Amino acid sequence: MAGKYEHLVVRKPINVNELPDHDFSHVIPYPVLMGKELVKEANAWALYLFIKEISQEMIDLAVQMDRATPHKHDFDEMYLMIGDEKAITFGIELGDEYYEVSTPGAVYIPKGTPHAIRPVGGTPGLSGGLIPVCLNGEYITLPVE
Repeated sequence: MAGKYEHLVVRKPINVNELPDHDFSHVIPYPVLMGKELVKEANAWALYLFIKEISQEMIDLAVQMDRATPHKHDFDEMYLMIGDEKAITFGIELGDEYYEVSTPGAVYIPKGTPHAIRPVGGTPGLSGGLIPVCLNGEYITLPVE
């Protein structure tokens, strides 16, 4: 017999093969852990990317291919950069400013802020990843004027 809160428990992510404004989504599927498509009441959306052992080939591929078109959202978003110290370095555009943040770290993006994030470096042999969290329940992008 299912419990009263069973519908709030996600036991298996769904893979998304396309993510608006993110070029790398056609190369690897993005496993979505939470969102309205999994829990209809969800007011948050999250996926994860995690590499157990980073190789130089992975770094080269990600740095060359992974591009995020600057975009914005009608909700707040955060990126949680997880893993070993300096496993992955991310380039982050916030408005007209640029920052580099290495794992572990995070960035909070207020609603309406133009932004883009991409890997710009990494350390072979270490473990790291990224968890974007949208405080909305689904991933919807808006163009930057």
